[in-house]
Amino acid sequence: MTNSTVMPYNTAIMTSKPSHIAAERFRAAYWQVLHDLDTSRLQQWEQSRLTLPQLRVLFQVRKAPGITTGQLAKCLGITMSTTSGLVTKLADRGLIDRRSSEADRRQIPLELSEEGLRLAGELAAETTRPFLEAVAEELGDELDDVAAVLESLALASARVRTR
Repeated sequence: MTNSTVMPYNTAIMTSKPSHIAAERFRAAYWQVLHDLDTSRLQQWEQSRLTLPQLRVLFQVRKAPGITTGQLAKCLGITMSTTSGLVTKLADRGLIDRRSSEADRRQIPLELSEEGLRLAGELAAETTRPFLEAVAEELGDELDDVAAVLESLALASARVRTR
């Protein structure tokens, strides 16, 4: 038998595409992690009596204080009218403050009110953070490796999203 006909033991290493089995393992693990993370978080969110779109607005305004409704709509990938309605509902509940801009009166920067900051912090502190800390503790010595893989996943996800 000549060398040209000998197949390497692991042909998956020679291809840039993931194997079907690896892709299936990735999808299964991804959805399991999302399910586990979201179960406790969704239960807490339901108690806040906010819809998921309202929560997305709340957390985006928390992440980017001073964001305008137009910027928020673009960031969330929803229409201006939908975003305006969500902002109005959150403002009516006292969770978002609308400020005026001295540079451009048409621009209305958004910020979380004290109540909005408290609620957003409470949701993060009572659900997501403790769960992630427990998972990190469970990983023990594997934590650095898992963090590196998650960072790689985040970068790959960002690259695909921008295409």
